[in-house]
Parts: sequence; structure tokens; C-alpha cells
Amino acid sequence: MGVITIVYNSNCVRKKLIEITDKGLMLKAIAINVAIDVNDLSRFKGGMECLKKSDVETLGEYLNEVVIPQWSTIEKTKKKKSTWDMLFI
Repeated sequence: MGVITIVYNSNCVRKKLIEITDKGLMLKAIAINVAIDVNDLSRFKGGMECLKKSDVETLGEYLNEVVIPQWSTIEKTKKKKSTWDMLFI
């Protein structure tokens, strides 16, 4: 079998970048991991077409692999007792 190639659209990658950074991943961390200048990445996020096609593909691949833990979901499942609650046990 051959290798499957995924074509990444700049607008889709940009939306995913915004989604991931809105969840808390720093743009600088993404830039370091994909070896793209943080200023170029910032301009790309802002709507400018300043990345090479190969950089958009690399960024798209990286963003598809990123998992951001959702702490609000985790906190709802764990009920923490405060120190005040423990005084009355």
C-alpha cells in the first residue's frame, strides 16, 4: 500500500491553531515544537498568509496530535474536601 498524504488547508490549520491556543497552549511552545518562527506563527494566526506550504502541513500534523487536558471536566468528577470539612468528620 502507498502512503496516504493529507492536504492541509491554511484556513483549517489556522482555525485549529486558534482553537488550541484558546485552550491554553502557548503559541511559543507550538512554534518551538514545529520549528517555525513565533512571529511568523503569530502573523499566520492573525490571518496573514506568511507560511510556506510545507510549514502549514507540518503545523497541521502537529496540531492534529496535540491533546489538551480539560481540567474543568476532571475537577467535576473529583469532589475535594476542604480543611474546614475535615474538622467535622
